[in-house]
Amino acid sequence: MLIHSENVGGFEIKFYALPEDMNPRDCFDSGEEYREQDEDWFDKIESGYYDWFIARVTASKNGVELASDYLGGCWYESAMEFVTANDYYSDMIQTVIQEAKETIKKLTEPIDS
Repeated sequence: MLIHSENVGGFEIKFYALPEDMNPRDCFDSGEEYREQDEDWFDKIESGYYDWFIARVTASKNGVELASDYLGGCWYESAMEFVTANDYYSDMIQTVIQEAKETIKKLTEPIDS
């Protein structure tokens, strides 16, 4: 599901929240530091109170997708918070813009005959 789009550095950046099939209980350490609070968080994810998703960020130019980056196991009160928290999202934007620039460079190199 498309959550957010914006223009950054001449690229159209899109953020999608995709379904995460992995159980959150399998993603976090349940060792000695495991707390009752952890169980409450897992219950809230399972009940839909928190969003649990795979983040997909893409970079496009003129409607052509040039790069994408994924991050699984995302857990926020809402998928839009992934954007506003700006922790992983800004890193993913930098990654897709760099990859998109590299793709453009490769596509515009002369072809050797």
